[in-house]
Amino acid sequence: MRENRYRLFLFVIFSLLVGCKDDEVENIEEEEFDKIKIMTFNVLFSTSNEATLRALLEADADIIGLQEISTTRLMDLAQQLKYHFHSFSKSKGNLSDQDTGILSRFPITRYAENGVALRVNPNLEVGIFSVHLAPYPYQPYDFRDGIIETAAEAIVDATETRVPSINFVLDEIEELKAKGIPVFLTGDFNEPSHLDWTTETATNNLHFGKVVEWPVSKTISQTGLIDAYRSTFSNPANFPGITWTTIETENEVYDRIDMIYHSASAEYEIKDVQLVGGPGDAAVIKVSEYSSDHYAVVATYKLLK
Repeated sequence: MRENRYRLFLFVIFSLLVGCKDDEVENIEEEEFDKIKIMTFNVLFSTSNEATLRALLEADADIIGLQEISTTRLMDLAQQLKYHFHSFSKSKGNLSDQDTGILSRFPITRYAENGVALRVNPNLEVGIFSVHLAPYPYQPYDFRDGIIETAAEAIVDATETRVPSINFVLDEIEELKAKGIPVFLTGDFNEPSHLDWTTETATNNLHFGKVVEWPVSKTISQTGLIDAYRSTFSNPANFPGITWTTIETENEVYDRIDMIYHSASAEYEIKDVQLVGGPGDAAVIKVSEYSSDHYAVVATYKLLK
């Protein structure tokens, strides 16, 4: 009798884990949308779910790529938002187990190692990927600390550190694009953009006066994916879009490392991009008691069909 009860207990626990692992939260209502909002958010692993939920509610995003988020926390947020969800295991684009995930107002239709596809409406399926690339060595700090001095050194180091990872993710993205599915790539890339470290910013005393063709963003752009923030705010000197960091210290290096990319599509067009932060931060969407050390980014897309 005890053995039967124990087997029943194990079956119930296993069923709960399997049922909650990937995608379904009960009583999710289907709605029609004329726009979708995509968010990338490094929540900071030590932040409470209450603080994270405040930011998510204020941003009101439909699809969210998260970093530094455990499966347990992701499940809890999904239940409170009544969103679908998926938690990713350690992979080339996510160097820690249970570190990245997806929250979605829309049901999940396909799975990849670093992303999923979602059914936005009967005529539109989109892919969403969430990555968290290697944080160290972080070349802007190496410039600050005198470890490297030239753009060439930064490119070599960054290429070795992150390009193999992003290439793996881009191969997955190409598989979805080949099926006619438009794709969004979100993440904490832990590397600035080549669209930001330009001659214009260098001559404005930004980025240590360096012009750097950062390899991850350049590799992504060469596949045809579009940087949502920089396509909306084309002047990096006037609109730096800093996402690292919300914490002000004397020796910090501030930069844009959290990004949303999208594939070109006749299904939507970019309308707006906003940063999410605390009441005193340089953000448009302001959240009380914002706790992450990264600004989140929200991109709004108008649906055209």
